[in-house]
Amino acid sequence: MQQRATTAGDAFWTLDPFALVRPGDPWYAEIEACFPRARYGLRSAVIRRLTPTPTSPEFVHIGVVGHGGTGKTTQVWRAIAELAPHRIVGVPVDAQASLDQGNFSFSDVMLVIARSVIAALESNGIDLPHREVELLRLWFAEELLTETHRRELVGSLQTEAGLGVRLLATLSAKVTAVLRSDNEYRHEIRRRAERDPAELVRRTNQLLDGAAAAWSHTRNGPVRLAIIVDNLEKLADRRQVDTAVLRRADEFRQLRCHLVLFFNPHDQYAPVTVQAGQAFDVVTMPVLPLRRRTESPDHVDEAALTAARTLLDKRVDLGHVFVDSERCLQSITKLSGGRLRDLLQLPRMACELADPDRVTPEHVESVAKRLAGERVTLAKPEHWPRLAEIHRDKHVANREDDAHLLLHSLVLNYDGEPWWDVHPLVRLDERFDAAWRNLSGIVTP
Repeated sequence: MQQRATTAGDAFWTLDPFALVRPGDPWYAEIEACFPRARYGLRSAVIRRLTPTPTSPEFVHIGVVGHGGTGKTTQVWRAIAELAPHRIVGVPVDAQASLDQGNFSFSDVMLVIARSVIAALESNGIDLPHREVELLRLWFAEELLTETHRRELVGSLQTEAGLGVRLLATLSAKVTAVLRSDNEYRHEIRRRAERDPAELVRRTNQLLDGAAAAWSHTRNGPVRLAIIVDNLEKLADRRQVDTAVLRRADEFRQLRCHLVLFFNPHDQYAPVTVQAGQAFDVVTMPVLPLRRRTESPDHVDEAALTAARTLLDKRVDLGHVFVDSERCLQSITKLSGGRLRDLLQLPRMACELADPDRVTPEHVESVAKRLAGERVTLAKPEHWPRLAEIHRDKHVANREDDAHLLLHSLVLNYDGEPWWDVHPLVRLDERFDAAWRNLSGIVTP
């Protein structure tokens, strides 16, 4: 239950950065309104692209580019909620949970999308006509599986699960579960699914059209599905994303649905081969704009403080949990670098350290050093000079070092320009200080 904490002990749980928060929840904070649209926000860009107009295409396929932990999921689902009057229905796909992160293919992604649509139909109590159910059953059970595999995997599934979407949900879940581990069945399913990519797309569209039609009967008008492929940006091996998604963009853009795919800045600014913006209509989600590009690294704009205060105040009573709450807020906001996950993680760790007492600015500084020590293990020795250069120039380049720094959020992107800077926690490390001094020609006495 999303309650508001009044003690440091309770705040430890309310500040959980991984807690799922959706629009309308008690912890949901509307922070986009704190900034001009040109500097921050995603919701309005998604709404603009998915709102049907006389000149817009029937279906739109979007790439959302941003670091993990910046609030992309929350803002996209807020946009979907506001699009309800246009009968846009969101279908979630968790790439991190559904795919083998070290080895997935184009067909894996398509089958997981199909499985997610079927699961959404089942959870909403919406069935499909018998003819469509039978066609989809044949696809999953007859065309994707060998006779031996079908016997072992499916067995007496029809009598156990009954007919209709419930049967399809159970069957598709069994098939896609096989894709998450390396086995002979996965290789055979992939071989059969990918022997004709055009047919794979056609089959998926057959399901999408049928699902949209079934949903339309419940919404008093035509429905368009919006498939939200979340957590794709968190997969560590970007070569997999490049091969299975970005290089197959032409096929994904043939899907008869709106499609929102989450990409890492790595995919846009230091791509493996195909740049995200060359494959999809890209919307960039920066971190909170703490300052202007030319302002001091220690400066924090009042708008950023207001956004941070709004976010935290939804979860904790600042006056009861913190001593000198404004000074703590200033420190937390600056040290987070504008990354929302760190904006929650820093005070959470401080609450754990302070409990049962209130959190002081000294607690915040102490946990920042600890979190910095954990974060910088992702930096390699050769990265420190490059980090100093990025801090000076505010630019990144398409090079292997920068790709690594972007992937692990050691460097963050700001505003719509965009410009870049090193995460403040990374700048706490003495190795960064040494690299900065060396780059600046400063001689240590």
